[in-house]
Amino acid sequence: MPEQSTDEQQDLLLTATEIQAVTNRDMPTELSQAVAALVTDAVRDYCGWRVAKTATETITLASRGTRTIFLPSLHIVRVDAVTENGVSVAAGDGYDWDEAGILHRVGRRRWRAGRRTVEVTLTHGHPRCPGGIATAIASAVARGAFTPAGGLVSEGALGQTNQYGRTASGAAVDMAFTPEELRRLDAHRIGASR
Repeated sequence: MPEQSTDEQQDLLLTATEIQAVTNRDMPTELSQAVAALVTDAVRDYCGWRVAKTATETITLASRGTRTIFLPSLHIVRVDAVTENGVSVAAGDGYDWDEAGILHRVGRRRWRAGRRTVEVTLTHGHPRCPGGIATAIASAVARGAFTPAGGLVSEGALGQTNQYGRTASGAAVDMAFTPEELRRLDAHRIGASR
């Protein structure tokens, strides 16, 4: 079996190589790997789910005793298994699902109410990082990835000022997204009402 590169071994929205490509500048490998990991964590935390790089996961959920459970995903590829209180629930007869992350109880049945009552094994996430997210990442990285070590850079436009700093190692102090970048991420964010 051929060896996997570091980029392939990590579960990143954009690999270190792709981070370097979107900035169109050379960046030390260690820094581009750290930036790729930080941006991946920031996007997934903000959106509330994995977003990209399709993966199979088992998720344990609470139920309010309704016919619908919202899964923490907006792009489900398939549901492999569902259990309720440890008992397998049959696809079709017991539940149905849709790509937007909704698990439905079939018939007049409801999911039993309680914490950790439903366990779902599913495959979800886009195969590649969606364009809007990649654009937001590229913008954030290009805006703050090259501040000299220990330096502070300030930019301002239309009454808004942003400052970006670096630690002595060159890692970003703040990888915050701008409001425009957050608007690009919002299309892939799980709503608070779910």
